[in-house]
Amino acid sequence: MKKQAMQQAIDQALAQGQSKQAIYSELQASAANPGQLAYLLAATATPARRRQYQVKNHTLIAVMMGFSLLSLGVGYQNGQLLGGQGVWMALFSALVPAAFAAGFSRWIAAAFNVYILYALIQLPQLVSQLPQGGWALGQGVMTLLTLLLTWHVRSLAFPDFNPMAMPRRDAQGQFIFRD
Repeated sequence: MKKQAMQQAIDQALAQGQSKQAIYSELQASAANPGQLAYLLAATATPARRRQYQVKNHTLIAVMMGFSLLSLGVGYQNGQLLGGQGVWMALFSALVPAAFAAGFSRWIAAAFNVYILYALIQLPQLVSQLPQGGWALGQGVMTLLTLLLTWHVRSLAFPDFNPMAMPRRDAQGQFIFRD
């Protein structure tokens, strides 16, 4: 079974109220790769979880859009310092958090996972720029805030991932699902 067909089967079964563990047991025989099936299940937020954590996700999206506006200013300032390319740098800087916000709004687990990695990679550089104050301080605070909020929302919406963004396994190595 191909990835798109598996995702459609997962979405249909979740809409019917089946548990993820039951879906995994049912589709495991027809899946070419059980690990891929487990990842797709872990990366799919159930309709109940989407409703339950909708406010937190909307808060995260609003914070990311605020971060996008802050990045617009930082990008313009940095672009002016680098030779007058402020507009292009501002647009590119604002596009990155806006793209993540779009992924969050569609409940795409990869958007949450990639943003967490992206923010963790940026933290050392932002910490070294904190003594400069100004935009750097605002950007550092916003990055830390969005990192923590993203991690929190991801852990609530996608509880079947371990902290390293891999599907959870039990002591025997079998995939386990909470929903």
